[in-house]
Amino acid sequence: MLGKLISSFQRWLADEPAVQRAAPAATEAVSGSAPVFPSAGQAGTAPALPAGTAPEAGEPVLVHREVLDEQLDIRGVEFFIRGELRDKLNTQRSSMRRFLDSMLVDQLASLRHAPMRHRQIWLQLSDTSLQRLGTGKLPARTCVLLSCETPFSPAPAETREALAVLHEAGHEVWLDDAIGTPWFSSLAEQADGAMLRLALRTPFEADELLRMAREARPGLRLGAWDVNTPEDFDLARRLRCTRFSGSFVTRREDWSGRELSPQMLTVASLINQIREELNYREVARVLKQDMAMSYRLLRYVNAAAHGLTQRISGIEQALMILGQEQLDRWLTLLLLSGGAMGDSAITEIALTRARFLELCAAGRLSAEQCDKLFVLGLFSMLDVALKVPLEAAIRPLRLADTMNAALLAREGLFGTYLSLADACERGVASEIIRHAVQLGLTSSKVSSRRIEAINWVADIASQPEQRVA
Repeated sequence: MLGKLISSFQRWLADEPAVQRAAPAATEAVSGSAPVFPSAGQAGTAPALPAGTAPEAGEPVLVHREVLDEQLDIRGVEFFIRGELRDKLNTQRSSMRRFLDSMLVDQLASLRHAPMRHRQIWLQLSDTSLQRLGTGKLPARTCVLLSCETPFSPAPAETREALAVLHEAGHEVWLDDAIGTPWFSSLAEQADGAMLRLALRTPFEADELLRMAREARPGLRLGAWDVNTPEDFDLARRLRCTRFSGSFVTRREDWSGRELSPQMLTVASLINQIREELNYREVARVLKQDMAMSYRLLRYVNAAAHGLTQRISGIEQALMILGQEQLDRWLTLLLLSGGAMGDSAITEIALTRARFLELCAAGRLSAEQCDKLFVLGLFSMLDVALKVPLEAAIRPLRLADTMNAALLAREGLFGTYLSLADACERGVASEIIRHAVQLGLTSSKVSSRRIEAINWVADIASQPEQRVA
């Protein structure tokens, strides 16, 4: 999966320059709705807020989290509403819960100009909300995580009828953390799956509850949510779960004292060489000393250049066909996919972050600065991918001071963009709105750009892999 993602990404980049990649957002500047800020090289800090603009703390913000399978490939995206209003409302009251569920569905409906492609949307809705909302506003192929306000009573006929309607409309229904209750037992035969939230369970409890789910409905698909550590993932996979959601893939830990592996140091050294002065012979000499890297290079070039009549078998020939820019990008992605658990998921998440930053800056910064933000988005995930401190990961790359300041201290204009991406991924509404307003963006624009970025990466990942002769 990872090889296909890198190969497809490189083929896509070869056909689409940076200024065209960012085109959907660039139209904002033409209409005059967004201020054009100085380039990152001209400004050391984020621009002041536009006159008369203030963050709307209570404004709802759409955030998301990836849903993965057993191979740690991304299969779906779960969306949530975050914001001051959401935090203050008593979600235990039926009327408040229905209001928030309706708000979530309306937020997604407002983004129909950028519908999800190749990724299934997951939404948590209460059974009473489902009865009132119907299926008209739900995005296509939605997977509903159905929660219950009264789990110790069997589901009413209205809920069972609502599930039947969902299935007729092409949606799925998974029961949300209610295994072992009368409500779960009454719906197990209709449900597509059942989900357990591991943060609320001991390993023994998780084992017992998932066993009960399998007994209640043999063949029922199982999922684990709030999977926050690799150990949680291993436990859930042993218990035969097939869908997973949580922070375990991108979890940051104390990696003090760790350094890059010799192979990744070689990749970083090659990146510096081709940026400073490309010497194909010297780069080929280094690559020939690493059989695995040579194989990956030849495999990629033969896949990307499948229209050629002859198979490419020499390293120097492959380098000449790639060219400097494509070789730089290939090595950057190779560095990002440095062998961590869930490397294809990490690569997709990093590409989503990079594309999101590029889209947010389009029409506000130059094409060159947008391209630098894209690279920064990738580099900002190197610590997670390589399991080393970020400072150690970027040290061999000899980046410009402005890029180092943005990556390590979130300083300067680039740092503000990275802070916005951080806030989006943590789901902190107040920070999302604050950084968005600093950059001349609304929360709805931020949500739209996130979905555009997710779609962009999903489109790349869904491209068929070219066979290598």
